[in-house]
Amino acid sequence: MDAPSASAKQDTIRDIVSHVLERVLPETALRHHVTLDGNTLVVDGKRYDLNRFKKILVVGGGKAGRTTALELSSILGERITAGYLNVYQDQAKEPISDKIKLYAADHPTPNEEGMKGARQMIESLKKADGSTLVIALISGGGSALMATPVDGISLEDYKNIGNLLLTVPATIDEINSVRKHIDPLKGGGMRKLAANAGAFITLVLSDVPVTKTGVVDDPSVIASGPAVGDESTFQMAKNVLTSHKIWDKAPAAVKNYIEKNLGKDENETLRKDSPLLTPDKSQYVMIANNDQAMEAAKETADKHGYTVHLIGWNTGLTEDKIKDEVSVEIKKIQNVVTPHVGEGDEITFASFSTDGVDGHSDLAGAISDRNTLKMAKEKGIDYRQHLESYDSASFFKKLGLEIKTGPTGTNVADIAIALITNPKKPDRKIAIIFGGEATVKISLPEGRKPGFGGRNTHLTLLAAEILDKIGS
Repeated sequence: MDAPSASAKQDTIRDIVSHVLERVLPETALRHHVTLDGNTLVVDGKRYDLNRFKKILVVGGGKAGRTTALELSSILGERITAGYLNVYQDQAKEPISDKIKLYAADHPTPNEEGMKGARQMIESLKKADGSTLVIALISGGGSALMATPVDGISLEDYKNIGNLLLTVPATIDEINSVRKHIDPLKGGGMRKLAANAGAFITLVLSDVPVTKTGVVDDPSVIASGPAVGDESTFQMAKNVLTSHKIWDKAPAAVKNYIEKNLGKDENETLRKDSPLLTPDKSQYVMIANNDQAMEAAKETADKHGYTVHLIGWNTGLTEDKIKDEVSVEIKKIQNVVTPHVGEGDEITFASFSTDGVDGHSDLAGAISDRNTLKMAKEKGIDYRQHLESYDSASFFKKLGLEIKTGPTGTNVADIAIALITNPKKPDRKIAIIFGGEATVKISLPEGRKPGFGGRNTHLTLLAAEILDKIGS
């Protein structure tokens, strides 16, 4: 038996990508958790007698909104009374049914159409009564896609405060604590609005395996937690703005609204001990997350004969997941991989985003090995220029080492893979698989825009630099 060639290892990685996406696509994930038994809806073992409900209302949004709703519609069919979902603009061009309306929202910057959809959700949730079953479909990107400011704050003010928080930069948890207090759907707002509903089911795909809260797949962070309890307060929202010294720069309407509601418990987000969240009133089901993506990656690597090590899988600890800036994270990955590497071993590295969109590019990720920079040099390509200008996607396209899936309709963060083989030892095959989501800190002279790239292609190009030094 021969040791796998460079192309064979690339094929293995592409096979892993395909299987991972198949496993965490909303339609596949939903079928694992939701079935129809006659006139009984079964969700993770909990049974709902649909004879009890005159209406089934579907609401929500996110990057997986359309595909999840399409599968739910295929299960429930005409039983769905109405649905309002905020999805990417292009996804809204593909209708699901005459019962479910798709709104062409935008991400990461909210738009008017998204606000229109969110307000339609608000009105329909308010009307939900004891004969209404509400099913909320929540996925990554939902914070922006379902954005709508409270009365008195304009969409422009809403966008301005969000952009201001990004300049600090604030953590996602800090950003959410502010957004939850100027947006009626966030921080359990969706569940509060449907206080009179007969039952409320939330089906979630998690894109946030790592946050500062220390909770993996923190429900309060995914799409800003529209249907779960929340412990942030108006005071905390103000503290975020003052601690980052941007209170004075914040729009007047935002400051006035926060000040006016300080200490008013009735206007706070939904508390975690709310009776609306008891098991007889609400059910929250995670249908897909980063750990499931890692499991799928392991299954494929196993099939190709690799001994697999999963790093950050199913531990419940955020520190075990990729979460740092890419230049720091690649060093951490190197520290994990190095003890597994022996004399004569070769490493192939890849990283990809499960949503198929890596930063400012049309790629999901890329592949590199010890020959990547040599190939680039032979073609007259200076990898340093691509690193410095944050143009890593263009670099890998030129070499044919890109991972391109197109928008996948799902999002459960990122997967990174290191395959270790040895040309002289055909049986030596080790796969180390990482989950999480790195970040890219862009630092360019004022007025200069970054090129086409993202955290996964950038991480992979940094890996190529390390592998080139090892191989030389």
